[in-house]
Amino acid sequence: MLDTDYLERVAKYFDSGDCKFEFEHGEEERRLLILDFLEHLMELGEKADALATKLIFKDAYATLLTEEGVAAAEENDDSPNDPQ
Repeated sequence: MLDTDYLERVAKYFDSGDCKFEFEHGEEERRLLILDFLEHLMELGEKADALATKLIFKDAYATLLTEEGVAAAEENDDSPNDPQ
């Protein structure tokens, strides 16, 4: 399911200016397809960002769900809680 070749083709489509050219010179139907594609891509980017954050920090999240984990996190926090 991980098709990085397709993602690279999309990146080249954007970087080359082809997408912009097609949008500026295309028929209304093509313009709507491009906008729909871009909207879906942005939504996927937001989902990917959220998922990556969860995958990377899942252990930290799990640790903070227990009292012991919270206490350990507070002990490791180097920032002072009381300004002097």
